[in-house]
Amino acid sequence: MPKPAIVLLLFSLVIVLTVAIVATLPRAPLEAVVIVIDPGHGGHDPGAVVAGVQEKDVTLALALRVLRKAQDRADLRVILTRTTDLYVDLVDRVRIAEEAGAHLYLSIHANYYRDPTVCGIETWVDTGAEGESLRLAQMVQGAVTATTGAPDRGVHRQTLYLRHTSLPTALLEVGYLSCPAERTKLLNPAYQDKIAAGILTGILAFLQAP
Repeated sequence: MPKPAIVLLLFSLVIVLTVAIVATLPRAPLEAVVIVIDPGHGGHDPGAVVAGVQEKDVTLALALRVLRKAQDRADLRVILTRTTDLYVDLVDRVRIAEEAGAHLYLSIHANYYRDPTVCGIETWVDTGAEGESLRLAQMVQGAVTATTGAPDRGVHRQTLYLRHTSLPTALLEVGYLSCPAERTKLLNPAYQDKIAAGILTGILAFLQAP
């Protein structure tokens, strides 16, 4: 066999052996991105109460669904500010996110208005929020309205406790308990699943966008 051919053969064997060895080496686990989901209200604070439906129960049910949907993802770790019916101080909620090294914080709420014909989903950021919070709000708002088909009431600003952290933050209003048709949907497990899927889709879009 000509010498160049022998050299080429030996070089090819080295490459094959190297690839085989690398393939057997243990892989470093993916570093999970931490996100904090806040089920609004809780404990002595029921939030909006309409026809016996308490906002705090709806928000907790939705947050738990988001948690379950994310459990099989090695790249994502979801932390809830509460997993039972208890009240957590508002500033303490964002502190939980900061101490966990979270990449973002999303609070879930259900709305109320005196006019029962007002329905739809909207997302809020603090008046002083910068670009990342606004981008998070837009991503979540778009994804949840897409999965549910609910009226899109847009992204808005107001003074919120979210101003107490520099993390990307947003507050999602998943619908109006005061709107009879929407209240019925918010109690439906299948519809709750759509909202949770939209929340997760929006968050992932935010995390993956450049």
